[in-house]
Amino acid sequence: MNPNTPEESKVATVVTRFTSSNLWKYGMLAFILCLLACNVFHLLKFRNFGYDQYGLPMITLMLLFSHIALYLTTKGRKSIVMKTVASVWIILVFVYLFWILP
Repeated sequence: MNPNTPEESKVATVVTRFTSSNLWKYGMLAFILCLLACNVFHLLKFRNFGYDQYGLPMITLMLLFSHIALYLTTKGRKSIVMKTVASVWIILVFVYLFWILP
């Protein structure tokens, strides 16, 4: 005997819970996007100084692409594309930091 009627079970499946994994996914995404916005603002405000101004935005984009690839896309073609983009961007950032920058 099932004490729940089908109407109650439909209502129960509609209710979603914000779990800690969702908090990690979207909280970290919001943090990375805020960091990227600060980096772009800093880049536009102080663009004529003689120091490396592209390193932090490149690293932040690397974090963003990696986070999207590993936590937000899990199946199908989107996952393959984002993992490829993240891997290529990681290689480009390391080439920039260790070969071009010094």
